[in-house]
Amino acid sequence: MRTLPLFLGSAVLLAPIASARADELPPPAAPIATSPTPPAQQSSLKLTYEETRTQPESASPPPKPSPDDYTLLHGFRLGFGYVMNYDKNVPAFDGHSLKDEAGLRAPSHFLIGYEVLYRVVSHSWLNVLLMANGMVAGLEQSKVLPSGNLLIGAELKNSFQIGVGANLSPLKGSEAHTIIAAGWTPRVGTIYTPFHVFFIPDVDGVHRMGVTTGVTF
Repeated sequence: MRTLPLFLGSAVLLAPIASARADELPPPAAPIATSPTPPAQQSSLKLTYEETRTQPESASPPPKPSPDDYTLLHGFRLGFGYVMNYDKNVPAFDGHSLKDEAGLRAPSHFLIGYEVLYRVVSHSWLNVLLMANGMVAGLEQSKVLPSGNLLIGAELKNSFQIGVGANLSPLKGSEAHTIIAAGWTPRVGTIYTPFHVFFIPDVDGVHRMGVTTGVTF
């Protein structure tokens, strides 16, 4: 009968000690949660990758057009002209000479004018030309003798030109003639420096001829 109370007393004494030791143990560490990559970041990475795959290659800039491809050209002209038999009496001037009719004092004269040229570009060795210019002669003789020229011609290798057309003048008895012209038009950078010769035949022998140069742009 004494054994049971002793056992119960021992159990009562050991319970507080076990409870105190349990209180001294550190609490268990909480597990560290590894969160996955945010969906927004994954979407951004995917979008950037798709853009790099679908982005087209940058196109090279178009080539700069060459002056040889221009269709409309124009520029100033300066030159020198000469009239053959300018003092000869001819029926076209009612028995008078060009010298008397125009009041010339010399057969040679200075030329100044402006020219417009339309070029049909074939992108080969031959181009078609339509030319029109207006010229004034006789300024060094205190005269203003205007004339105009309309020509159709051809251009070879963007440099050599030849044409034929009509020469028109308000001078009575010399209103219209045929004109033939040819020349070389070298290119300097983006402009041309033409050098042309012309010949205007006349049935009475009062032929006209000359040379012109200038700048075309």
